[in-house]
Amino acid sequence: MSQYLYLLSKKQFKVIFLITVIFILYKALMPPSEEHFLNFQNADKLLHAGAFFVLSFLLNRASSSITKRIRNMLSLLAFGVLIEVLQSFTGYREVSLGDVLADLIGILFFQLTYSLLKEWQLKRRKKNNIKDK
Repeated sequence: MSQYLYLLSKKQFKVIFLITVIFILYKALMPPSEEHFLNFQNADKLLHAGAFFVLSFLLNRASSSITKRIRNMLSLLAFGVLIEVLQSFTGYREVSLGDVLADLIGILFFQLTYSLLKEWQLKRRKKNNIKDK
């Protein structure tokens, strides 16, 4: 799986990230539709967490040092807050601290997943190196 992530350059991931940000901002500021493909209570929180998981992935692939990861997490959280502030001006969207919390959960879930995968890869490489000797 990871070998396919390197088929795109950091610059290409930045472009995909920017397009995704614009799409998410557009969807967040449009009037809510009556039809949802997820019909359960707090489905929007799951969408928030998923969107920010994807944004975290894309931004991480675009810039992956640890100091940039921390900056990226804070920047994405600020973007989530900005969305809520902008929604307060629409008249048809509600501001929700729960949405920001869901954004944070998506960001943190990606970071946890990424860290666990990196650790797993390192263990696997060490195990393969021991077998090769």
